[in-house]
Amino acid sequence: MVDAVVSSEVRRLGGLLIDQVIFLQRVRDEVNYLRTKLEYMCFLKDAEEKQDQDSRIRKWVSDIRDAAYEAEDIMTGFKACLRKHFCIYKQANKYGIGKEIQEWKNRLDEIDRNHEIFKIRNIEAVGEGSSSMNERFKQLRRTTPYEDDQHVVGFTKDVELLTSKLLQETPHQCVISIVGMGGLGKTTLARKLYNSSSVGDKFKRKGWVSVSKDYNIQNLLRKTIKSFKMPTSKDELEMLEKMEIEDLECRLHELLKESRYLVVIDDVWDTDAWASLRRKYVHELPFLQPEESWELFCKIVVFPDYNGVDDKTNRCPPSLEELARDLVRKCQGLPLAIVVLGGLLSRKHLNEWPKLQGRFWRHVSGDDFESHDSAHVKQILALSFTDLPHHLKLCFLYLGLFPEDFEIEADRLTRLWVAEGFIQQAQGETLEETAAEYLNELIDRNLIQVAKRTWMRIRRSRVHDLLRDLAIEKSKELNFLHIYDGNVYSAPSPCKHRRLASHSYGLKRFASFDQSSNLHLRTLLFFNSENESAEIGELQFLYEKLRLWRVLDLEEIIFNHSPETEHGSLVDAIDKLIHLRYFRISGFKMNKIPPSIGNLQTLQTLECSEFRTSTMLPDEICNAKQLRHLSGCFKWPFRVENLTNLQTLNYIEVDDRMEFNPSRDLINLRELVGHCLESYTATTSHCQHLLQLKLDGRIGKLPTKMHEFLPNLKYLSLVGWKMEEDPMPLLEKLPKLTILDLNGFWGNKFACTAGGFAQLEILTVFGGDMKELQVDEGGMPLLRGLFIPINLSIPERLRSIPIPKNWGLVRVDEWPY
Repeated sequence: MVDAVVSSEVRRLGGLLIDQVIFLQRVRDEVNYLRTKLEYMCFLKDAEEKQDQDSRIRKWVSDIRDAAYEAEDIMTGFKACLRKHFCIYKQANKYGIGKEIQEWKNRLDEIDRNHEIFKIRNIEAVGEGSSSMNERFKQLRRTTPYEDDQHVVGFTKDVELLTSKLLQETPHQCVISIVGMGGLGKTTLARKLYNSSSVGDKFKRKGWVSVSKDYNIQNLLRKTIKSFKMPTSKDELEMLEKMEIEDLECRLHELLKESRYLVVIDDVWDTDAWASLRRKYVHELPFLQPEESWELFCKIVVFPDYNGVDDKTNRCPPSLEELARDLVRKCQGLPLAIVVLGGLLSRKHLNEWPKLQGRFWRHVSGDDFESHDSAHVKQILALSFTDLPHHLKLCFLYLGLFPEDFEIEADRLTRLWVAEGFIQQAQGETLEETAAEYLNELIDRNLIQVAKRTWMRIRRSRVHDLLRDLAIEKSKELNFLHIYDGNVYSAPSPCKHRRLASHSYGLKRFASFDQSSNLHLRTLLFFNSENESAEIGELQFLYEKLRLWRVLDLEEIIFNHSPETEHGSLVDAIDKLIHLRYFRISGFKMNKIPPSIGNLQTLQTLECSEFRTSTMLPDEICNAKQLRHLSGCFKWPFRVENLTNLQTLNYIEVDDRMEFNPSRDLINLRELVGHCLESYTATTSHCQHLLQLKLDGRIGKLPTKMHEFLPNLKYLSLVGWKMEEDPMPLLEKLPKLTILDLNGFWGNKFACTAGGFAQLEILTVFGGDMKELQVDEGGMPLLRGLFIPINLSIPERLRSIPIPKNWGLVRVDEWPY
């Protein structure tokens, strides 16, 4: 295909056609014909590579992209018209739809003629790698993605030297600077030192702070204080947000005085900021030696076994070693380039490697590798991007919206991808499961780093600065996204960017935008806006300009008034955004959500984080039939009929019991977190898709047929409960239970019979006064992590089972599902 954006828009156009069941046949036929023609024009041989060298082809590709965008604008506008009026063809003409379609048809005809003029050949074989190769790679995929600092090759002497510098006794503050070009491994080396027990155990306080190019000293001080896990309460956090620079400096001084502390300040661009420091040791990080580069490459690449001999060695075939070493040599000892190259080659059949070597020489001259600079790194990164299948290109480009060094929640990212329409439905999988596979593939290609994982599941990720720069650079070419950093809005007018991210600036800056500059905007994300407040009216003013929003993330915007005051309701301010799929809010108190939420019939995700009190959901919530994820603090009961797409319900406050019809309502629920305000007897319905269940409160009894009602439950947490009898005979029958967390049990003994808990891997027990855990021979056969009170009596064979990895950093609400 010629362009990832075009293919996505063509697919979206098809979806809009299918959605309009009352679409008049004449209009439908015309648009369907044009969609087919546009789709045909996308499959053109060599156009994507040729556009880099030929400005005419680049303009031609841009024209196709603009036509695809225009098609979506026409169709979404027509959809809004249909929602407001039960249209007939005369009304369609009244709203200019017929005329717009004809103009679009003429434009496509002209673009189609130009492809003959530019001698762009029709594609002969469409495909981005054989399906058999993709299936083969799935079998070879690492069962656990690499940690950021897991494969540090070389730097042995650097680690020893820097460790000695960190541990030496000194009465004064000592600053160690690790310097070197981007991609050399400075952050990875610092993280290895920071996580080392030999270093960490010597310091009372440890903190890690990332600094962007355009840092604010006030925010930097706050981030530094927070990195020490301070403050510990919401009131202290609010006080911290109100502090000025002088107050923050005093607070930081109080935290660190008379303490031995270690602070890593990552990604510093302004070296003058450290000029006043009295002592500074500068360590220049070297490039890897040739054999170190080869060692790192061999640790990264997954070499398929095509000879049928499984010797567990993951060795490069001798016939390709010379070629592979030549490719590694071109990386000039730069770790980032090596790991990205390794991720690229891991996706290729071995017989494709020579072709890839040829592409290196076509795109990069030999002189580019004679000296160490950023040019050759960018070429390798760009080559890896070009090799991505089109659905992954969109997902990668989307990463450019997030700030530098930002840790991206995996669930947040995949839900955004789904809302944007990037995820193609796969048979037998939910969109979220497919999105998680996309994320894993980008990690396997080393285009995304793992920031945090719990029990083998990615929780947070980050993107290297150079890869983020690449995403932004490519996105500008495609009008895919724009970053607003407070400077004069520099995009051309009218702006054709579909996505906009604001870094450090709130709603007020957007109220003055020229209306014609934002007609195409679909996505708006806010970051680092916690220090700015807004009025509900500003949001109302903004949505009047931008009726076609799909994604709106206001998580860090603090509104000056309660959403139910005379200034208007927050949801009332967005209830006309009929295309909205993703809505995220926080930072203010909300007692109820108004009935207008039911107007958002395309809404997939509603996240209300950091709410101080429980929120009442109106009965009209059941009209949001496409809702997939509902996260916040909501008061039960509320109507759930028609919410057949809902997968996440987190969390619910229940006074007595929670009941619903499992054969009709919430049939696809996978995660449920509930808080019990009073003592009650737990009841469950047959929820065959439920994977994660957390109940917090006083539970009298569990249902006797729990294993039949919850056949696929993997993660169960019972917190703060007081059972009348040992629950183990019921819980041990859950056929797929993998992680069990029990907190607050008051009794003498837990007893597990032979064959019980057949799939259990992690067991944690907190609180209460239980004296003994009895496990018969053959019980809990797969247990590999055990966290229990010291005085609890357990069988001898369980004493060697270790505490789950990173347990001290894991919260139950971070469980995977």
